[in-house]
Amino acid sequence: MNLATTPPDAPITFVSSSPLLNDGFEWARLRALEWVQTKRLSTALPSYWAGLTDRPMFYSRDVTHQALGAHLLGLDEENFAMIRHFARSATQRRGWYPLWAFTFDGEPAAIDYHSDDDFVREVPAAFELTQIALEQRLWTGEDRWLADSDLAAYYRRSLGDFVRLHDIRGDGVAGAHSARDIFAGSPTYNEAQTTPDIQVAADGIASQWAAVDAYARIAADDDERLAFTAEAARLRELFDLEWWDAGAQRYLTGFDPAGPVLGNGLEAVWFPAVKGLIADPDRAKAHLSRLTDLLRTSPPRNIEALTYVPEAYLNYGEDDEARRWIHYLLESRDDYPEVSFTAIAHLASGLTGLVPVADGAISTRSHLRDDEWAEAGTVRIGTAVVTIRHDGRNSSELTVHSSPSPIRWTARFGDGSVTTTNVPTGTTARLSSH
Repeated sequence: MNLATTPPDAPITFVSSSPLLNDGFEWARLRALEWVQTKRLSTALPSYWAGLTDRPMFYSRDVTHQALGAHLLGLDEENFAMIRHFARSATQRRGWYPLWAFTFDGEPAAIDYHSDDDFVREVPAAFELTQIALEQRLWTGEDRWLADSDLAAYYRRSLGDFVRLHDIRGDGVAGAHSARDIFAGSPTYNEAQTTPDIQVAADGIASQWAAVDAYARIAADDDERLAFTAEAARLRELFDLEWWDAGAQRYLTGFDPAGPVLGNGLEAVWFPAVKGLIADPDRAKAHLSRLTDLLRTSPPRNIEALTYVPEAYLNYGEDDEARRWIHYLLESRDDYPEVSFTAIAHLASGLTGLVPVADGAISTRSHLRDDEWAEAGTVRIGTAVVTIRHDGRNSSELTVHSSPSPIRWTARFGDGSVTTTNVPTGTTARLSSH
């Protein structure tokens, strides 16, 4: 690669041996940028559209899932302004729930907020805001994600006061009294009329675990880090022991007052895999097999719910099924903003496995087939700008366009081998499987 022809401030690119993926990326990039609202109104917060296309608003659930794609597109100011706005809205009077949606000028969306006792609230969003904000700290390298007083207070309250206040079953898992009234609070993202009437949900515990795990990784205080690491381990063990249904060979949707509930809980079925909560590889394989059966038999009408599905399969190496749903989303050309934003993330980060693991350190893993190649170019990770290329599953190339110090690169390959090397700025390194 000629570094001189690739300026560090160039926009992100994606090219591959697949015309479908290439065309899909370009569509998603242009469509996502059209949703940016910053400066369109004199009173607008830095923001982008994140919700139904007939609602000029941004929603907590949508923002958390659009944030990675937004970062890759250079929308860091928008991510920070919106997530901090949600954090500021979580008050004791509101049970430490963040509000569900805002108009672009920062006012509560009237369709979802009637009063501090009567507003839409769903448990997973409270935790996803914490998880995604902390992940943005790694992706951007910006200390404001930790130093901002409103965000710092929100992280601790979402993992402390919020859990204690909404601990329905007394096991340290946040929930709600019913899944049938989202204005009174629901434990799940599943808003379908067929939603099982549960009090704790698998997407709730999965999101809670992911937030706790993310906080444990950034905690500066040793005691705090140990405490949150232990809590993440406790939640994972609890999920593994109490939520597995051996007969159905999948994890539960949740619990109602009478006990375990299986059912098709939509988001509650795939979030444990989306978040990486499932530790046992055999159970993960079985659960994903049941998920595949559910999705192929009766895919949800709400395409928003499908935008997270590729992550579930990519996390556990089910690459062909992940590609099936990435293709589905790209071919839909659906206007729902999450489709375009998450498509950017699925291609540039998902298929390449490119993620920050610490300041100055990244990990990659190709999810391509052996006869394919793909390259995500000028990707911003922390203070560095990099390009990652995979040729098949067992050969990878990293170019560091700019970085204040060498990038610590851990490359994972399809045969299970792992290689780590340091790549200085202005150089390209190629690694292959053993």
